[in-house]
Amino acid sequence: MKNLILGLILLLCTGCGQLDMMVRWADITATSRADRYFDLTSEQKSELKENIQTDITKMRKEMFPEVAKTFRSLEPEIKKSQINPDLVAKNFLEIQSYFKKGTNYFKDSALKTAGTLTKAQFEHFARKVHEDITETKEDNETPEKSLKTAYKRYRRSFEFWIGGISVKQQDEIENFLKANPYPWELQNKSREHTLKLFLAASHNPAALQKFVADYFIDYESSRLPEFTEALNKHKAAFQTFLTEQFWKSLSSSQKNVLKDNLISRAEDLDKIAQRP
Repeated sequence: MKNLILGLILLLCTGCGQLDMMVRWADITATSRADRYFDLTSEQKSELKENIQTDITKMRKEMFPEVAKTFRSLEPEIKKSQINPDLVAKNFLEIQSYFKKGTNYFKDSALKTAGTLTKAQFEHFARKVHEDITETKEDNETPEKSLKTAYKRYRRSFEFWIGGISVKQQDEIENFLKANPYPWELQNKSREHTLKLFLAASHNPAALQKFVADYFIDYESSRLPEFTEALNKHKAAFQTFLTEQFWKSLSSSQKNVLKDNLISRAEDLDKIAQRP
C-alpha cells in the first residue's frame, strides 16, 4: 500500500488527467497487488476492493489538499539561487509524513482482509516476497549494478520535476551515489526481518491484528534499526547534495519547469479532492 501512495504522489507530475485516472483505478490496482501476494479468493477481492474505494475517497478529500499546500509553499523559492536547506528538510519530512498518513487510511481494510487469510495464503505471500528479494539482490549484486539501479531511480525523479537533465547534472547524481550508495543489502535484510515478524504474528489472531495495525500506522516500525539508520543517513546526504550542489546547477528553464509543475500539480490535487 505504501507503493500505491508513492505512485499517486509521483504521478502528480504527469498531469491531472493521468493522476485522476490512477485515483479512479487505484482500488483495482491495490486489490490486484494484494491478490498477487496473497492469492485472494473472489469474495476476499470483492470485499477488499469495496473497502479500498471508501479509503481512497477519504484520502483524496483529506490528504490531497495538504499535499497541494506543501507544493505551493515551495513555489516562491524556485527563483532563488540558493534554496533554504531548512525548508527542504521540512518538506522532505512532510512528504514522508504523507506516505505514513496515506497508508493509515487503509489500515481498517487491511485488518479486515488479514483476518480472513488462510495458512496457504500466508505461505503464498512468503514465496512472493522472497521472489522480490531475490530479484533485488540480482539487480544489485555488484557495486556497478547497484549504482545503475539507484541512478535510474534518482534520474527519473529529477526528470519528473525539472525535465531533461544535462550531462554535468547526470555526472553529479552518479558521483553522489558513488559517495553515498543506497543500502540495498540492508534493505533486503530488513524485508526478510519484517516478513519473519509478519509470519510469526500470523499464528495468533490478536498478534496479527496488532502487527498489521502497527505497520499501517508506521511502516518503519518493523524495519531493522540498522536499515533505518543507513537510510536516514542516505536521505540526509541527498538533502545536502540537493541544496548545496545540485540546486546551483539548475538552469532558468529547469526552474521554470519545476515552478510550473508545482503550481499545476497543486491545482490538480485540489480538483481531484473536490470531485464528488
